[in-house]
Amino acid sequence: NAWEIHHDPEIVLNIFLKEQKNLSDERFWELMRTVWILAGSVEHAPKFRNLMQSSRPQRFYFSTPEEAKFLRELPEWFDVYRATNSMEDGGLSWTLSKEYAQWYKQAYEKKLILSRLIKRSEVFAYIDRNKESEIILL
Repeated sequence: NAWEIHHDPEIVLNIFLKEQKNLSDERFWELMRTVWILAGSVEHAPKFRNLMQSSRPQRFYFSTPEEAKFLRELPEWFDVYRATNSMEDGGLSWTLSKEYAQWYKQAYEKKLILSRLIKRSEVFAYIDRNKESEIILL
């Protein structure tokens, strides 16, 4: 696969952007999750926002069944956090864990932690990996 060959998030994202038209809807969403995990960053937020707003059906393939169930069971309103250097960096990745946001702030030398009360219906997806408890907001 592209990651094993190149180990470069930019190349992986560009290959996905070029080849997405050749993918089934199911494969599009499954692969986009992997590409997001490898290449998701503030710099690529506009590209991912556009991809995630795709009208392609079967969007549920982006998440695992367990993640989708977890998201459905969250309260209607809840807090999310984001370690960042700017109040308006345009990033899509937030976390349910204030502790993880604090760790990320320290580990990646971010200046502040944003907190936001959101409605569950605003969430594109929840990803449960590496203790991130990631919430993707478009």
